[in-house]
Amino acid sequence: MYCLFALLLKADEAACLNSPAEYMQSAVEEIMAILKTDQLELVENSQYKRKLILTVVRHHFDFKEMSKLTMGKYWKDLSDADKGHFVEIFSRLIENSYIDKIEAYSDEKIIFLKESVRENKSLVPTLIKHNNLDIPISYKLYKTQDRWRVYDVVIEGVSLVQNYRSQFNSIIMKEKYAGLVKRIDEKLEKNAAEGE
Repeated sequence: MYCLFALLLKADEAACLNSPAEYMQSAVEEIMAILKTDQLELVENSQYKRKLILTVVRHHFDFKEMSKLTMGKYWKDLSDADKGHFVEIFSRLIENSYIDKIEAYSDEKIIFLKESVRENKSLVPTLIKHNNLDIPISYKLYKTQDRWRVYDVVIEGVSLVQNYRSQFNSIIMKEKYAGLVKRIDEKLEKNAAEGE
């Protein structure tokens, strides 16, 4: 299994400076390789499988940028410690949601459509073919020095960042920032309990 992990990281290094679509295709192929590995289908390897997927997701997603965009105007008011804590809990929230969806994958076909690039930002649209349905998922990326990073995912026209921002703004207005953190912590505890 370590060999699989090493191969995934090596494949990613080769994709670092490719176009955004090629970069995302490489990321999706890494995750598909994990999902299709027979050994990882065994129940006793489920935590290891999740750990491998998480490693790939964390490498491609910029959770700090996602956190900043999600908090919007409230971000600047947070202390450095609060920012660090929010990035940690928000990334766990996204990871749980994203990985649950990924693990439900049942050999759907993923088609990469024509990317659009403007300066250091890009939109990579994809279509997931599921039975007779086409599910559009677009990835928003920005370019760092060595690679592209995902800062938002748009699923069937709904932006993950905007969706969370709307929910979080509403909670902060009623319960302040502490109330939002309490709610996220409770959700993470519930997810952990259900995963046991």
